[in-house]
Amino acid sequence: MKTVNIIIADDHLMFLEGLHTILNEMPQVKDVHLATEGKQVMRLLGQFEIDLIISDINMPKMDGIELLSEAKKHKADIKIIMLSMLDNHRTVHKVIQKGADGFVPKFTSKEELQKAVRTVIDGEQYFSDIIKQRYMESVFERKKYKDIELSQREKEVLKLLADELTSKEISEALFISVNTVETHRKNILLKTGAKTTTGAVKFAIESGLFED
Repeated sequence: MKTVNIIIADDHLMFLEGLHTILNEMPQVKDVHLATEGKQVMRLLGQFEIDLIISDINMPKMDGIELLSEAKKHKADIKIIMLSMLDNHRTVHKVIQKGADGFVPKFTSKEELQKAVRTVIDGEQYFSDIIKQRYMESVFERKKYKDIELSQREKEVLKLLADELTSKEISEALFISVNTVETHRKNILLKTGAKTTTGAVKFAIESGLFED
């Protein structure tokens, strides 16, 4: 039987210890290393031969999504299962697009978590039914916006508006006039059908514009 070394990462110690207990019941699991934040996971990756990471998304210093990207850069064939209470469709879409091998919500059963681990160890992907549902929601949501195209400059202006910069501050940041900023703002509202800047920012988030 193939056995694997695992890192589990979560900033809540009781949950972390619970995961440790669940994984130790599995004959496929050899060694389990514990981490409370993403940077600690990266240090452990440099010290030990790790086959699988099971990580929460919401962690300090380096969140699970950033950890997912960095771990895959460090070791392309490493397997990563994401755990989170955040099962909204935008989070799910981002996690899957960045190459997660599995994703289960934190409220899943012990049996499903162990099933996810076995499935990923065997080289397949595992996504809980609710995660699959959220991913399909994200796909359909993006289809609503596929015919809306903003210019590169309009995207830059919108991102700065999302950061709550004033028109004057945006003009200084992009080296354009305030009038030009206002023109871009009007064009953004016209193209997105939003009535306010807040509505345009919501469009950007829902369409994935601000995602890496």
